[in-house]
Amino acid sequence: MLIKKLKGFSLIELLVGILIASIVSVSVYSLFDRSSKDFSQTVNTNDLKTESTIIFNLIERDLARGGFVHPVRGDLTIASNCIAGGIGITAANAINIVSGTEVSSCYDRPSYDGTTAYRYKVTYKLGDGTAGLLDTNTLYKKIERTDDCTGGDTVADVDPNLASTIHPWQPVTSNIGSITFSYPTIGGSTNSSILDIDINFVSQKQNSLNLDFRKRVFLRNKSLTGSSVNCDNKCPNSKDIFANYTISSNETNWNPDTRNVPSATVVISTNYQNGEDILQWNSTLANNYGLTVTFNATTGVLSIVGNTTARNYETFLRTVNYVSLQNTISSRTVFAGTDRQFILVLGFGTLCNNLIGRQVGAVRHFYCYVADNMSGRGALTGVDDTDGLSGNTLWWGQAKLRAENSTYYNLSGYLASITSAAENNYILAKIRDANNIPIAAWFGGTDNQGGEAVLNAASELTWVWSGGPERNQIFYTHDGVNNDGFTNWRTGEPNNCCIDTLGDLYNGNTLEANEHFPTVGGEHYTQFSNVLSGTGYWNDLFDPGVTYSPFTTLGYVLEFSSNFPSPTITCSNASVSNRLACVNYFSSFNLVLDDTTYTSPDMVNLCDPTPTDNALPPKSS
Repeated sequence: MLIKKLKGFSLIELLVGILIASIVSVSVYSLFDRSSKDFSQTVNTNDLKTESTIIFNLIERDLARGGFVHPVRGDLTIASNCIAGGIGITAANAINIVSGTEVSSCYDRPSYDGTTAYRYKVTYKLGDGTAGLLDTNTLYKKIERTDDCTGGDTVADVDPNLASTIHPWQPVTSNIGSITFSYPTIGGSTNSSILDIDINFVSQKQNSLNLDFRKRVFLRNKSLTGSSVNCDNKCPNSKDIFANYTISSNETNWNPDTRNVPSATVVISTNYQNGEDILQWNSTLANNYGLTVTFNATTGVLSIVGNTTARNYETFLRTVNYVSLQNTISSRTVFAGTDRQFILVLGFGTLCNNLIGRQVGAVRHFYCYVADNMSGRGALTGVDDTDGLSGNTLWWGQAKLRAENSTYYNLSGYLASITSAAENNYILAKIRDANNIPIAAWFGGTDNQGGEAVLNAASELTWVWSGGPERNQIFYTHDGVNNDGFTNWRTGEPNNCCIDTLGDLYNGNTLEANEHFPTVGGEHYTQFSNVLSGTGYWNDLFDPGVTYSPFTTLGYVLEFSSNFPSPTITCSNASVSNRLACVNYFSSFNLVLDDTTYTSPDMVNLCDPTPTDNALPPKSS
């Protein structure tokens, strides 16, 4: 009875149920499908972003090297561009945009032992359907070994050790819809030191998905061949030696923006080797500041001359760059140590533009050769030309007076006192005359402490220093054997040459302080003679000097020392001398040449010009 009373779904009810179930199923499926597609697109998008990062990093690595010239290739002494013609890489070859879809980079790579450099050309190109480049959606890469950046060697042409470093066209990625290599336009002009790479990446899993990316590459080494300005002449194996130099310790009392400096020098003071070490500078800054800059390869001295603000000098000196031309320790001249010491000193006027520094312990020494030729006492009465005494010569007494009337900031000058072989050799190695030959010059030794009128057996040939902290210190005694200090006499010297009556030739001339007629013996003053065997030997000479080689003395060696101040003062605004004490006129820098620092093949970071503020940003990161 109960079964008979049960009723089933009507057809209409059944159809409605099926319809509802279908709608729900379709909705669920649609939601699932959309979620699946969104997920797939997200995955594919992330894949393309990852792919772009990898590809851009690969291309940037090769392009950033473009223009790098390894130091073992040749001469890096050309300050304007760091490299010499014939072994360099032109700007056009450093980075060459063949077309919008092809670019090449040329650079050096060191050999495994660091003693040789090989030049390579790397090219990226979008497939164009030709042999080796069949797929038009594929980016290809080729590496060639070449000496001139224009053509490549085949594997058969190169050393077997190099065969693995080159290869023909090989695919890099096949996800390329389009690619464009171009220089950006910034400020209305093309900037060829920056390369924009625009790539449209297409997903292989989802053909409808494509994304545009841009990478901006700063061509760090290309500027070396075109302009040294962006890189401040930074060459391989180099160091900015005074990058942190400050010219004033108290700008309130001595303002570098309003006070001028006439000159400066930077000297490689220890272990300098001509042909291994050079100093370079920013030539653009030098020109802008009106500075004349020269590097003497014989002495290792960089001279800067030009009256401009101290601030300009500070800025310029911070760009002075040391370069080691030998890239391995084994190729350098062997020393007890491998250090280089650099001394920076400011000049103090036309009298001594060539002032050089030296530090011994806590004491700072300053030297220069003062050319004072043809500015002596004038023609001498009764002197025959054949005597070598005619004409104008610089008397030793005059040189002493002029040296002791000189000041260098808060230091007093004197004729150089040479107390060691190291000091003697330093002066001779670092100072040259205008013709770049060893100097013939007065310095501060004398055996005439009391004047000619009181010369006697006790004082004759008892040599002392005439000035500075060593004043009256005996360095050589009359017996010719007993040395009380360092000497470098020529064989047979001192000989107190010439007749006792030589002083008669000077009658009629008015004496100045420190000048003496040689009435007893003749020669009581020390000089360098410049053309004797083993230049730099000492000679004794009488006060007026002579005008015949090798004893023509037309200048003197002026010395200042930090232990001979005049007077001891502090940095304040109380006086001119006090204000001068606020100047950091001396600076030193020590550098150890080790393989870790100076054989680095780090080409990418050789130069890194700062992007301009108005540079266009990439389309995507």
